[in-house]
Amino acid sequence: MVKILVPVDFSSTSSNALLYAIQLFGETSLEITLVHAFSSNPTTMSMKNIDAVIAKDSKQNMDRLVDKISKDHPGVSFKINILHDHAVSGITSLGNSGEYDFIVMGTKGASGLKEVFLGSVAGGVISKTSAPVLVVPDGYSFHHLDEIVLALSNTPISESKLVDPVRTLAKLQQSKIKVLHVSEEKTDSIENSLALIKDLNPSIEYTFGTGDTNKDIHDYIVKNDSALFCLIRGHHKGFLNRIFQESVTLKQTFESPVPLLILHDPD
Repeated sequence: MVKILVPVDFSSTSSNALLYAIQLFGETSLEITLVHAFSSNPTTMSMKNIDAVIAKDSKQNMDRLVDKISKDHPGVSFKINILHDHAVSGITSLGNSGEYDFIVMGTKGASGLKEVFLGSVAGGVISKTSAPVLVVPDGYSFHHLDEIVLALSNTPISESKLVDPVRTLAKLQQSKIKVLHVSEEKTDSIENSLALIKDLNPSIEYTFGTGDTNKDIHDYIVKNDSALFCLIRGHHKGFLNRIFQESVTLKQTFESPVPLLILHDPD
């Protein structure tokens, strides 16, 4: 059974991410935990009463959402979790529990990748969780994953199981895997990473260019019709960290029209 965590704030954005998750993973053997977090700083009895009202209202909204979605997708098993916590810390704590295979989140108005990573709840979760995070652009309609693009840098991935989420999706969707090697020049080090994922029988494409990682990836996504783009976030290495650090305004240069799957390499 695939277990996923879907944060919801009862917006169309989170509802769209929920629908995408169901269509992506299918209804068979799928368990979705819907989590809603709210926070406050009660200092008086009246504030505590307000918390109780908010919690009750959230539970009612959750129940309505589950009733509605279950009618169209009766094969999915749903769980509900209402957290009195800040969204990022609450979602991250659940994601780090090891109970979930994926976190699926919607993002609205995240016209730049920097906004996805740094300026939103999704960004906060990505920066703190160890769980794979799939970010779905607002309004994005599900497309069958004919091809999954896995972007790799010159720094080898640490172990084969790091890309197990890609294996899961490729098996579910019968997807082809393309490795995109983003570099200023071709190096032998990419072969170390390819050896760890040879079971995926990936094709490989090299993008050489500008030295501006943001622009190189952006240009690739715009020009190609892949339904999912996967990035590996290393804590101390890798070109995803370069994306965080580069001074280019990502809002202007990186408007991802497709969902992003973020994997985390602990080394």
